Amino acid sequence: MDDPFVTCPYNSSHRVPRSRIQSHLVRCKEKNPNFVICPYNATHRLPESEIKGHVVNCPSKDAIFPNETTVQIKPDEVKLKRPPMDEEDMWDD
Repeated sequence: MDDPFVTCPYNSSHRVPRSRIQSHLVRCKEKNPNFVICPYNATHRLPESEIKGHVVNCPSKDAIFPNETTVQIKPDEVKLKRPPMDEEDMWDD
């Protein structure tokens, strides 16, 4: 399997396989505490000054909040097990 390399947001000289980036970020975060974690993707780490712009344009946001829904929601069809009883029928007498 081909595991692409990604660049560490804390240090651009760090190139890490995508499958190992989360554990790498935990170690790198200790040396760079001023970065903020993206609410849509925990591997996105940015300086506080850039986080607002990133949150608006984050590519992972579409996976959580798609712009168009492809599923049509329709109300459930009510199925009665028995036909309704007439109101005139009195069973208590």
